[in-house]
Amino acid sequence: MLESVFDRRVKHEVGYDLYLEIPEKEYLQIYEDVNNEAANDVVEQFLYLHQDDGRPQRVEVKHDKNNHTINIKALLTYEDNNHREAKILPNHLRHYENKREY
Repeated sequence: MLESVFDRRVKHEVGYDLYLEIPEKEYLQIYEDVNNEAANDVVEQFLYLHQDDGRPQRVEVKHDKNNHTINIKALLTYEDNNHREAKILPNHLRHYENKREY
C-alpha cells in the first residue's frame, strides 16, 4: 500500500505539512475504517519506510469518496536531529501482500 501513496510537503516556520493521498481501495484492504488511529499508523509507517526523522503531530484524515482517495495531513517537526532506527516494514503494509478479501 505505501508504494501507492502520493506525498507532498509544504515547508513553513515550524516544520512541514505532510500530505498523503492513498487510493481508497488499497487503504480499505488493510484498515477497516477511516479514523485517526489508522491515519497515525499510516503516517508512522510511511516515515519509517522513507527513514524520515520527522515527528508527526496534528494528524487529520478525510475520506474523499468522489475521488476514491483517503487524504491524510500531518505536521512534521524536526527537533534535536535525533535519528530514527531503521525498521522493517510490517507485512500488512507491504505491496500486494496480506490483502483482505471482500
